[in-house]
Amino acid sequence: MSTQTETAIVKLREMLMRGDFAAGERLGENLLAQRLQVSRTPIRLALAELAKEGLLEYKTNCGFEVRSFSIDHIINAVAVREQLEGMAAARAAEMGVSEAHAKTLESCLLQIDGLLLKPELDHRDVRNWAEVNGIFHGTIVTASGNEVIADMLKRLEHIPLAASRTFAGTYESLTAQQAVIRKSQVEHRWVYEAIMSKNSGRAETLMKQHVMEGRQNLRRVLERLQSEGDHNKHPFLKLFA
Repeated sequence: MSTQTETAIVKLREMLMRGDFAAGERLGENLLAQRLQVSRTPIRLALAELAKEGLLEYKTNCGFEVRSFSIDHIINAVAVREQLEGMAAARAAEMGVSEAHAKTLESCLLQIDGLLLKPELDHRDVRNWAEVNGIFHGTIVTASGNEVIADMLKRLEHIPLAASRTFAGTYESLTAQQAVIRKSQVEHRWVYEAIMSKNSGRAETLMKQHVMEGRQNLRRVLERLQSEGDHNKHPFLKLFA
């Protein structure tokens, strides 16, 4: 993905989270391209990516529209994910993971280790981390063998920023984001080690704490952006919607 597209994704994500667009507003490629001073192609790719994150909805013959959710709705969804993924980690530890799942988890850890070797991360690195993070969490859910947990987590993916593969990356300090990723990697290793040692209680506790910290960090980011936005047309960042 090009640098222009990466920049468009981050800028548009921040604009959406801050409330620069009204709920239900249709986002036209031409106007956005002019506003961000890029061509239409990066805008088109960025809109598709943000729809995957749940911030936009694509409607046939209408294009992309801004979705409406409150901070509480988003945070409550992550709280549910916290419980479900904790259960999945415990179940995976109890059952023992297959060689294939173990290799996938190890690969995720190594990929993130590689990213963290860089003196500074850019926004492409942060998005790559989010994808690998999603694979790590998803592999643990699959390894649990519990289809009900998997189905319920799939439903949460429709809520903005609730899925493990999403990240509220903005143009705030990349150094701060790198610190979050570094801490998350330490927690991933703890969860992985607990699962591989078949310590189900520890695996569940560590996974819940890991997701809880992400939830708290997400709330801080959203509340900060809310304070900067226009409350009269804010799409979803209202504390008591």
